[in-house]
Amino acid sequence: MGHNMGMPLAHVRRRSAVLALFVSCTLVSAQSVTFDLPTDQNSPIALLNSSSSIFRAGGLRRQFVTVKNVSDKGMAALILQQTISDGSRDEIVALERISIVFAPHETKRLSVSVEDVWIRIRAAGKSSGTAARPVLRVVAVEFMDGTTWSAPVIRANRETR
Repeated sequence: MGHNMGMPLAHVRRRSAVLALFVSCTLVSAQSVTFDLPTDQNSPIALLNSSSSIFRAGGLRRQFVTVKNVSDKGMAALILQQTISDGSRDEIVALERISIVFAPHETKRLSVSVEDVWIRIRAAGKSSGTAARPVLRVVAVEFMDGTTWSAPVIRANRETR
C-alpha cells in the first residue's frame, strides 16, 4: 500500500484534488502589495523593506514589513499610514497603530494589515484602468519616555499640476 497508508486510492485522489484546489485558491488570494517606502529624513524609524508574502489573520490580509529604530531612544508604539496614489491625487486608506517595544537601533519585522489598501487598489484598477501606487510611511512614534515624534503633514487629496 506504500505511502497512502491503507487508504483507498479514490480517497487519496479526492484528498489530493481538494488539497490542490485549496493551495491554488490560497496563492491566488495571497498576492502581496508592493509598497513605496519613503522615510522622512527626521524619522526615528526607517522602513527597510516589505515582504512579498501575505498571510491571513482573523480573515484579514497581513504583510510583513522590516523596520529599524534609528533613534537613541526606546520606542513603545508607532503609527503607519497607507495611501494610494493614482497620479493626480493621494488618498489615505488606513492608519494602523502598532504597540511594540523597540530598543534603540533595533530592527524588527512587523505585520501590517493590507486588506483596505488591497481592496482600493483593485477598485482603482477596475474603474480607471490605471494602477494605483500604494505608499506606506511612519507618521508618528511614541517613545518609552513618553515623548512623541510626528511626521510633517502631507496633504491627502493634493492635485498634481
